[in-house]
Amino acid sequence: MLALMKRLTNTVFGKIVVMIIVVGMAFFGVDTIVNQIQGGLGANIAQAGSRGFDATDLDRRVETVLRNMNQTSERPITKSEALENGMIDQIVAQESARVTILGYAASIGLAASTEAVLEETRSIEAFQNPLTGELDPTLLRQRLGQLGFSLQEFEEQIGDDLMIATLQAAATSAVQAPQAISDLQVLYFGEARNVSWFLFDALAGQPAINPTPEEVRAYYNANLEMLKQPERRALDLLRMSVEDFVGEVEVTDQEVATIYEATKAERFSEPDQRTYAELLFATRDAAREAFGLLAGGADPNSVRGALSVTLQTKRGAEVSNDALRDAMFGAGKQSGAMFGPREQNGQWLVARLISVQPGPVKPIEEVAETIRNDLARERAQIVFNQKVDRLEELLAAGYDLDRITQELKIPLLSFEPVDATGRTADGIPFEVLNQARDAVAQAFRLQQGELTSRFDAGNSIYVASTHSIVPASTPAFEELQADVRELLISERQVSAGLAAVNAMLDRVNAGEQTFEQAAAAASAPIETLPQSVTRATAEQSGIPGPIRSAMFSSRLGDVVNLPTGGPNMHVILKVTSVEPPSESMRAGLGAEVMSASANLIAQDLMQALQSEITAAIKLRNNEAPLAAYKRSISDQQ
Repeated sequence: MLALMKRLTNTVFGKIVVMIIVVGMAFFGVDTIVNQIQGGLGANIAQAGSRGFDATDLDRRVETVLRNMNQTSERPITKSEALENGMIDQIVAQESARVTILGYAASIGLAASTEAVLEETRSIEAFQNPLTGELDPTLLRQRLGQLGFSLQEFEEQIGDDLMIATLQAAATSAVQAPQAISDLQVLYFGEARNVSWFLFDALAGQPAINPTPEEVRAYYNANLEMLKQPERRALDLLRMSVEDFVGEVEVTDQEVATIYEATKAERFSEPDQRTYAELLFATRDAAREAFGLLAGGADPNSVRGALSVTLQTKRGAEVSNDALRDAMFGAGKQSGAMFGPREQNGQWLVARLISVQPGPVKPIEEVAETIRNDLARERAQIVFNQKVDRLEELLAAGYDLDRITQELKIPLLSFEPVDATGRTADGIPFEVLNQARDAVAQAFRLQQGELTSRFDAGNSIYVASTHSIVPASTPAFEELQADVRELLISERQVSAGLAAVNAMLDRVNAGEQTFEQAAAAASAPIETLPQSVTRATAEQSGIPGPIRSAMFSSRLGDVVNLPTGGPNMHVILKVTSVEPPSESMRAGLGAEVMSASANLIAQDLMQALQSEITAAIKLRNNEAPLAAYKRSISDQQ
């Protein structure tokens, strides 16, 4: 074959054939395939030793993360949004770290036993039968199906989690902080300090600052860039939401009444009350026997061997036991429903639902407006979806915003010139421009009259266009003279105030003036904390953070300056006492500090373990399948 290729390249025709073959291989991605084979990664995105993950594994992990986030999020996050904000890359990094640990564990022969995986699975409450509290294989498969896992995949994940936990436990078991470290921590947290302070007006007694017109002009000329006003644009904005079309739909009284009758039991009734019998037994066998009798219809009071028989009448929210609440109040539960046997405080509980008392239903007069609004919004959503399709058509046709809003029958919002943050020259913000900030930002990058892309934010759609442009410029001196004068005065006041404070501190630190004499010269009373405080009690006492930081970072007798946020006022603070912790305080802090120090050392050991694992086993990455996975998400938009 090589000889044939060599002979081909000796002719013009042969060279052309070889070029076609090379281009074809590149076109069909043969180079990528060869690289993957050479790297030994196959379709894996990352691999360490014998462990790796591919695009399917990554997608399952991404869906799990998004599902968990969206359960508590007001606004669900899509895969495309997760890709845009870097969440996909974060998950890849987490999975890469995970397979690195698993690859190392496999290389040293660490593996979870079948018994350990089974025991861990049994301990998960979501897979336990609500009546018996034992592992329910049917329930296990149902829950795994809902999560998109096969039984084998779930068992592998449990085994992986156990291996990682075992490595972590091996690195941190029996960790104990040295006594020297604990003693230092006790001294640090138990040390009590007290401080005194007074307020110092840095400009008190200072001559008034009155710059001349020439000085103001010179300051203006020296700060032209600082005084420059940014470019501002007058914007037109299309804002469209479902609420814009609620008024276009009609809901009749008959429709409200029909929905009320069909849903009043579920939507508009108070929670029902249920009466059930709770029976406690000393042994599981006695409880099982009673369970059979009760399931067959026996009277709870006729069951023998019960330590107690109690009738409970409650609402579901009043039952703290989740499993019992689900058995007695779960969807579809009717009289005769059973629960148990379940161990409870050393005894065995069996329960039987006796009766259901429905809650009162709200009259239609109270809920008619709610039904009407909900139905109107549902119909407005249909109109909104149609309008969105029409909007896409109009944007594709190249119409301007005025024509588009007329076609859609929604108002066109116009704004006076604003900067890129949506504020006017007077600093007034527009809330709707803040909501449409992505559209506003893009409008500032486009030419006048060009339309931005469509942006979806919250429950609204935004498209913006620039109506007119006010270029960036520095206003004339005459327009800014008063403001420039105030800026100059403020700057000189700050400089004069700092100079006065530093001069006073220099005198105190040089011994030329005492702390008390400095306060007397400033006509300021000295204040002191009512009692010494530790680092923990200082925060609990509400002492401001800057004062806490200064009092515990300064030495005994140090005098420091703390700004108050105002231009002239300063807090002059002195550390007046430093007291080591008493013996009783040392004893009280000892156990807590020892535990905290051990936890910190354990964290350091975990970081050291991770470093050793990373050095011991190489993580190999394959960008091709990751890029393909990201493209598949982008193509779905």
